[in-house]
Amino acid sequence: MKELIECIKENTIDNTQEVQSCIESMVCSSTDPIELTQDKLLNALRLDGEFLALKLHFDDFDSELKNETIKYKISQALSVVVSYEDDGNSYEDIEKFVKYIHTISDDKQNSTFGVKKVEKLSEFPITILFSGILPINQLKMTVGSKINEFIHSDDEYFIPRFAKHRDEISKEVKIPILPVIPMLDKELSEFQVRLIDLYDGRLISEFEVSPNLSIEMVEIYLLKLFYIYKVLVEEKKYNK
Repeated sequence: MKELIECIKENTIDNTQEVQSCIESMVCSSTDPIELTQDKLLNALRLDGEFLALKLHFDDFDSELKNETIKYKISQALSVVVSYEDDGNSYEDIEKFVKYIHTISDDKQNSTFGVKKVEKLSEFPITILFSGILPINQLKMTVGSKINEFIHSDDEYFIPRFAKHRDEISKEVKIPILPVIPMLDKELSEFQVRLIDLYDGRLISEFEVSPNLSIEMVEIYLLKLFYIYKVLVEEKKYNK
């Protein structure tokens, strides 16, 4: 536990005691239903990048399906560690979250969880530790309605194609690139794309896509995105 505490102190500036208490409480012993060791938490915290701890209740599941807060946090983190409390009546609630997080996680991410047996659930029986949050994976892409409609018109093609594209970028820049989830922005024109750096809030790129959308046309813009990532990684702040 000493190593875990020291690691938290070294990587926090504000609310250190609160963060320490939060992460320490995630540990699940070998006598619990599913063990979550200090070493797993320590390995997650030692990844390059920032980390974030989020506390939730099982009742938050329905709102997550609407707001997708966890989904977008996961899209930025190389490691996702979750600790659940079980009072003997929580199996179905835990199962829903486990399946959901597994579904939205990428194969480049480390994802694990533990389950702690308790007499009574606390105010927040779920704690999620997102770590390995690198600036290069803190990008937000918003798109116009026609683009959004097109890229969701053929998931069997586009999902594996986008995954392959991320693999190509990751290999080129030597950093695991996580999915950038395009978000519909009704304020944009139908064929507009906007890429924002959540790390410092700056606009990275903004452009209009040809109305003659096709798979071949998408390839042109994927190439554009490839070079945008190369430029970003070459910037000093992404190489730290």
